[in-house]
Amino acid sequence: MSKVMQGNFIYINWEQVNNLVISYGVTTADFVNGIPSVPQRLVLIDQQNEGNQVNNHTRFQTVSGQSAAREFLLGKSAGPKMWLDYHEVDDLDLLMPSEIAELLYMAHMKTHYHLPLYSKLQNDYAYLATTEGFVKVYYRNLRTFNHILDISLKRHLRLLHSNRWMMFNRPFSVSDVPDDLFQQLSAVFSEGVIFAFDQAVERRRRYLIPIRLQEHPERQNWWRDRMDVYETSRQVATLSYDVEAKRWALEITDETPFIEDEIDL
Repeated sequence: MSKVMQGNFIYINWEQVNNLVISYGVTTADFVNGIPSVPQRLVLIDQQNEGNQVNNHTRFQTVSGQSAAREFLLGKSAGPKMWLDYHEVDDLDLLMPSEIAELLYMAHMKTHYHLPLYSKLQNDYAYLATTEGFVKVYYRNLRTFNHILDISLKRHLRLLHSNRWMMFNRPFSVSDVPDDLFQQLSAVFSEGVIFAFDQAVERRRRYLIPIRLQEHPERQNWWRDRMDVYETSRQVATLSYDVEAKRWALEITDETPFIEDEIDL
């Protein structure tokens, strides 16, 4: 099993054409806390994790019931979790052999053969975790990811703050990231964005978090440690949080990628 890197950072690579977000540092708990509601039914495609039922048509294990789904998603497992949600009890019985084969291919290769957002399943997500710590999620509505990222950014900031001020152990409330700031950031999500919390500094009760672009997003699989992450990226902006005013802000220091990608969008 591959070793997962240590570090307080978030990596985002957003493939709009495939409704796919590749991330690192966004936990399953961030996902569960950020989606509108936990699915009622999951089909597990990795052939390792144990569900609470088996679908006779596909031979996939399933998890039924919202509380059972939440427990599965947040619980520990032998290997990376790979699953899709589905809407009705008999939806899986409608899958063709070729579609079942696509799901097996996706679990094995960690990528899609055809886009895994099926009208038959009415699934909102297809979730693929990897042994390297990356997570690939296909979203029916990509905007759902903004709330998940908001949850994750706030958690990483609280982690940074608690490590700095551990002896005081005071409650630290963090405001939501504003929509207009997400709008600015989304212009470079397709470039491979790193929120470098472990390179952050604190000045006058403001946390300054470097935002870096991965120069070759396809090389993310070659990362072995934190130095790989930062040696192959460059800073283009700073995300800040004012502790007193409870306000997020974004300062762009290299406008080129933001302008170029706004044109693409």
